[in-house]
Amino acid sequence: MANNLIKPLTMKNAFKGFSTRKTNIFTKYFLLFAIIFLVVFTILGTSLFLLVNNYSTEERTRLLKENVSSISNTIENTMSVNDMNEYYSLEKELVCSTLSTVSKSIDADIFVCDVDGNIIMCREKAGMSPVYGNFFTCPKHSKMTMSSNILSSVYQDGQIVDKTYVFGERCFVVGCPVYSNGKIIASVFAISSVGFQSLTLEFIRIFVVTAFFCLIFAFICIYYLTKKMVTPLQKMSKAAKKFAIGDFSYRVNIDSNDELADLAQAFNDMADALDVLESSRRNFVSNVSHELKTPMTSIAGFIDGILDGTIPKDKQDYYLAIVSTEVRRLSRLVVSMLNMSKIESGDLQMKPSRYDITDQIIHILLTFEQKIENKNIDIRGLDNLKQTFIVADPDMIYQAIYNLFDNAVKFTNENGYIEVSLVDNNSFIEVNIINSGEGIKAEELSKIFERFYKVDKSRSLDSKGAGLGLYIVKLMIEMHGGKIVAKSDNENTAEFTFTLPKQYSPIYKKEIKQ
Repeated sequence: MANNLIKPLTMKNAFKGFSTRKTNIFTKYFLLFAIIFLVVFTILGTSLFLLVNNYSTEERTRLLKENVSSISNTIENTMSVNDMNEYYSLEKELVCSTLSTVSKSIDADIFVCDVDGNIIMCREKAGMSPVYGNFFTCPKHSKMTMSSNILSSVYQDGQIVDKTYVFGERCFVVGCPVYSNGKIIASVFAISSVGFQSLTLEFIRIFVVTAFFCLIFAFICIYYLTKKMVTPLQKMSKAAKKFAIGDFSYRVNIDSNDELADLAQAFNDMADALDVLESSRRNFVSNVSHELKTPMTSIAGFIDGILDGTIPKDKQDYYLAIVSTEVRRLSRLVVSMLNMSKIESGDLQMKPSRYDITDQIIHILLTFEQKIENKNIDIRGLDNLKQTFIVADPDMIYQAIYNLFDNAVKFTNENGYIEVSLVDNNSFIEVNIINSGEGIKAEELSKIFERFYKVDKSRSLDSKGAGLGLYIVKLMIEMHGGKIVAKSDNENTAEFTFTLPKQYSPIYKKEIKQ
């Protein structure tokens, strides 16, 4: 019984976790998204960076090759082997001007070397006045000499396109020989820095800016998403805390149509169930307290009266009979509570056997003989009862039928009737018990089999009982695989009908639906 009572302290412990602040859900979601975002963007950015960088390198190399080849053809058409020296000439001036223009346009250093690798024409010499018939010495290229490895590659392969160290710096090198009468008389080289190209740098800049704004946008979206998700959870947390202290009036209101709304509805349904159960528990405690206190007070008073002589000896038997009645009533109440507890916990052991249920019904009616005679109740339908055997637990079915007849006798009016019928439907039987008197109101029919519910509160015909009789009847009938219903077709009758399988067909229920 104690397991079914609500214990606020126990529930408080159950919801203790709600009071402990954990890591913020928004922080978790955002960090998770940020990690995924950064990993994806890193992989995507690296792939695109390599693609763009390779494309940029190929385009730059192609541009260098085209310009070097064009300048080489120009020199072949305008100059001869005798011009490959430091002496000034108009043709060399034009070549240097071309080198200067092209170098600036493609952001590269283009120059011409003789067969020994000495730089004889470069962009710095463009526009310089000759000194005694010679070009002005270039401070940058005068001390530079192309390595023999690079020259060998140009002479042997007809060109060079490579990344190598030139003058101590890693550069792109594109070289092309200059021919005269089938002989190499010079070489044209273009060198460019290996560093990131402008297209690649622009791509990196755009990619980083885009990633930043995407992260900001994701931050805002996740904030509102988690806020929308966390707000209902906070409401449910508040509800759980109120439930933990026994306040079941709070309800969670969520304007959505998703899983969180379903969860909120489940919380509200739980609150309704707990509220009903708590109300039933309080009523039950009140009823049981009254049921125990009243007879015990009477018992104590009568016994004290007998012991101290207040009650005369000729009246002692009368009051002892009252004491006996009250003791039996207390015993029935305790037995009902124990049976209910055993049934709900699944500890009540069933002992089925084959027996005649008609004989059992008649025997139970005989136990109410005095009450029936006192109220002059007419018992109908006994002549139509036939011998009917079922396989069930005789004690449990006895108590169920006893409770139904006790209820019928209790609420039957003076000079009224109780009608009994039994129908054998091959695989199951159907038992009907109808009594005259005040009927059951429609709003009570749905609650009549609930635990702790007392119909007599509204019918006002009986002040005894704790509202367990019909509830226990329902449990015992359902444990045998049967069903029981109540109806009241008019204001002057009440009818209870239950069915039982003729063969043993138990239904064990560890949890009884409240």
